[in-house]
Amino acid sequence: MSQFKNEFYIENLNKNLYLYLASLPLGLSLLLTFFILIFFQFLPPKLPLFYSLPWGNAQLVYHQQFFIIPATIALIDLINLILIWHLHPSQGFFKNILILASLIITLIFLTTVIKIFLIFA
Repeated sequence: MSQFKNEFYIENLNKNLYLYLASLPLGLSLLLTFFILIFFQFLPPKLPLFYSLPWGNAQLVYHQQFFIIPATIALIDLINLILIWHLHPSQGFFKNILILASLIITLIFLTTVIKIFLIFA
């Protein structure tokens, strides 16, 4: 009986850990949204965002289009969170990979936006 309680406790602890780690990118996405709103007034009307396009006007976007980045972070994190909830508890490795992917994608997008804003502010 004690072993069952211990396994139940560990499983609930893992669920809470996954929830906290998965909510971190959502919180950073919200923080990034506020960051974009605050820095609107200090930035030029158009900023480069699409670096894969040819140099010039094709790369430039208006401030409102920078909200694509926090929305993408939130969407990827929510998809990964749904996948985590649907995986069996014995598939902890895949859950860890999904959370790690969410965190890495969030950090990449976050550093991209901060770098663009620091260059042009």
